[in-house]
Amino acid sequence: MIKALLIDWFGVCTKENWGNCLGRELNKALGVDEQTVRGVFHTLIQPFARNELSPDQFLEKFIGSLDKEANPKDFEYLFGAIPELNTELLDYIKALRSKFTIYLFSNNFGAVFPNYQKQINFNEYFDKLLLSHKLGFSKTQDQIWDAVFSKIYFKPTEILFIDNKENYLQRAKQHHVHTLLYRNVEQVRRYINTEIGKSVNK
Repeated sequence: MIKALLIDWFGVCTKENWGNCLGRELNKALGVDEQTVRGVFHTLIQPFARNELSPDQFLEKFIGSLDKEANPKDFEYLFGAIPELNTELLDYIKALRSKFTIYLFSNNFGAVFPNYQKQINFNEYFDKLLLSHKLGFSKTQDQIWDAVFSKIYFKPTEILFIDNKENYLQRAKQHHVHTLLYRNVEQVRRYINTEIGKSVNK
């Protein structure tokens, strides 16, 4: 029986991934095409997510790879150039708290997450926050699951992990966690109602 939900942040609780926002911003600022920006970001996202890179180091590597003449300090505003909240899903998550224990499980960043804390009270939606930059591991590392299991009180088979990245879900399956590849809110609602058999009025 599913008793707990692990829910991703970027691209699930937000309407897109942060890399998309960075692509648009740096296309405007530097004239670099968005795909190139996202490609460079992809090489840095995991070490930044597990706090191996400070915000300054991240910007030095990121901006330096795109434009060696640019001053990375001029791009600190990027930490606030973040995706819009998926309020429809967040409202549904709040309703689900009567049925499940709900955790936010996110590759996140110490310089970015506080900007969301200014927008919403996470305690209204989640019982606990499991954030990569706090755990010291990212979702590409198996050690993150040991860290997660040490902080929650459910067996892997009692957990459903919802994420928009298939490679993260595959790692979860290796630890016997149930998974759902996120597409939209209606899909999640349908899965909860039919596959798990717990409906809420939302």
